[in-house]
Amino acid sequence: MKVVSPPTLPRAAPSSAVGGAARVEQRRALRYDDGADAPTDRPAHVRAGSGCATITIPGLGRHLAVVQDDANFIALVQLDGAGRSGAGGSGRVRPLTLPAGAGGLRQFDSSRSNKAAKFDLEAIASLTVDGAPALLCMGSGSTAAREVFVLARFSATGEPTVEVFAAGAFFKGLAATRAFAGDEMNIEGLVIDADSKGVERVRFFNRGNGAGEAVDAIAEVPLAALLQHLRDPLLHAAPCPRQVMAVDLGTIDGTRLTFTDATRHPDGRTIFIAAAEASPNTYDDGVVKGCALGVLGDDGRVQQLVPILDEGGRRLMDKVEGIAIDPADPTRAFVVVDKDDPNAPAELLVVRLPAP
Repeated sequence: MKVVSPPTLPRAAPSSAVGGAARVEQRRALRYDDGADAPTDRPAHVRAGSGCATITIPGLGRHLAVVQDDANFIALVQLDGAGRSGAGGSGRVRPLTLPAGAGGLRQFDSSRSNKAAKFDLEAIASLTVDGAPALLCMGSGSTAAREVFVLARFSATGEPTVEVFAAGAFFKGLAATRAFAGDEMNIEGLVIDADSKGVERVRFFNRGNGAGEAVDAIAEVPLAALLQHLRDPLLHAAPCPRQVMAVDLGTIDGTRLTFTDATRHPDGRTIFIAAAEASPNTYDDGVVKGCALGVLGDDGRVQQLVPILDEGGRRLMDKVEGIAIDPADPTRAFVVVDKDDPNAPAELLVVRLPAP
């Protein structure tokens, strides 16, 4: 195991000092254009923004796909075409409906006494599967019910096909790798890219907010091997995690910064976000004391770490959970915020990236 230390996190910079911080430029609450739908148990708003990725859907154009940890829907936010206004977009928000849970329910929380049954989808990435654009979503792995992958593929006409894969064997292999999982595994980020030899890989980002020995870490497996295992686990064994690296992200006001998502920038950098959340374990939420954006090298070294500031230049106190680079402007990123309240819509932020 390799452990690397972070650079010093700068103090919150004034609003004019963009180079020393990431800055929120726009914000919108995410609500479905068609409102609530009782037959599918869909609320009127996006309940939680736990991860995001950009994808071009045939016939529909570019979208930001937002996955939710407590609702079986992927929100598709239109990024181009009719209805787009500004980088954050005022384009349509459509639901991609995932399979229901027990009782036909697709919303999960303590008030329904079904929180333990949720997939807890915390990570999402876009990819190409069998020549078609697709989205791969991943459960956190923090409980047996959350050891799942969801694959959504889009046909030439934009119609989705959704598959859910129980992946207990693969998650158990990750959890057994203590250098990656620590005492409580909680996977929050998923990046699909190519290694130095051009082989497609999946990198997993564990969030070290668990009780006991908690660790922020990265591991990877070949993409082809993972897809083969998910589709035919009897014929193809679960790939073993490799290139495991623990990463120290530092603290804010005594609370550890921990990974909440990551993405690949078009220039090859790996951009991550992290939140300093005083949570007692991987199951319960806590108070957020601040958040940061950073750049991670392939050697696991944090090359840049800056605070994320709100529209007024103050420390952003929202829990940032997903990041994707704006395909129309690589100096900006889409960041989704989970309000940790099922009655409050998740928010989509447009964040200006700091100078490298």
